[in-house]
Amino acid sequence: MSDFATRLQQAIAAHSPLCVGIDPSAALLKNCGLPDCAEGAYEFGKRVLEAAQFELSIVKPQSAFFERFGSDGVRAMEQLAQLARSRGVLVLLDGKRGDIDTTAEAYAAGYFSPSSPLRVDAVTTHAYLGFAALEKFLDIAIRNDGGVFVVVRSSNPEGRELQTAKLANGETVAGNLCRLITERNRRASADGLGPIGAVVGATCEDAAETAAAMPTAFILAPGVGAQGATIQDVLKRMPAARGRVLPNVSRAILANGSTASEIRTTIRALQLQSRDLL
Repeated sequence: MSDFATRLQQAIAAHSPLCVGIDPSAALLKNCGLPDCAEGAYEFGKRVLEAAQFELSIVKPQSAFFERFGSDGVRAMEQLAQLARSRGVLVLLDGKRGDIDTTAEAYAAGYFSPSSPLRVDAVTTHAYLGFAALEKFLDIAIRNDGGVFVVVRSSNPEGRELQTAKLANGETVAGNLCRLITERNRRASADGLGPIGAVVGATCEDAAETAAAMPTAFILAPGVGAQGATIQDVLKRMPAARGRVLPNVSRAILANGSTASEIRTTIRALQLQSRDLL
């Protein structure tokens, strides 16, 4: 298997940089006429994949909406990840993991070990126990051709105060992470994009400088759709990230309706728009 950055670049070239979020909340499942249970969550994810005819570069299941159903929900998430990956769709699990030492190793083994039933292509993490504390997680991911997306600037307004706080050396917390991600990517991949991406909200006022500060990283850009940003906003706010920014759309994939044909229409339109980001 090729490394994560290569697989993602190939998928983007084939299908566009659109990242489709799969967030089976109770309200969303109701809108789709599906039961609020693990089976309903799986059926929603399957509906999205089949509606797009599996012609997607990457999908992002939100772990919380599956985990709320306990072991049945985790199994549904496993089945959905297996279905997507079996048809060539990359899976970015949104769990925002972040821990130290053996706990970090255990998380990473669960997501990246070839024998794991929850094998995915990438995982979101946070670095607020220290970026260096992620090293074992990163190492396991990279050795198994996986990717990691670190939250740098989130789209929620509550995150701004912490993420823009100044360190003793004058860097902001977000700026410090930008530098460390860039350095770690260059260690992992001397040329081109590396396996460590960053989450930078499409609604952040400093999105342009943040994305530009990580030239070796893919940028996951949440905030498109329900949170108010458009794909054109992503282009305006992150001009230096062309070819490596992934606009994420979750609830808004139901903008034209919840049937398979209506979801297909919405996804195709979003894919066409997102090609302007290449």
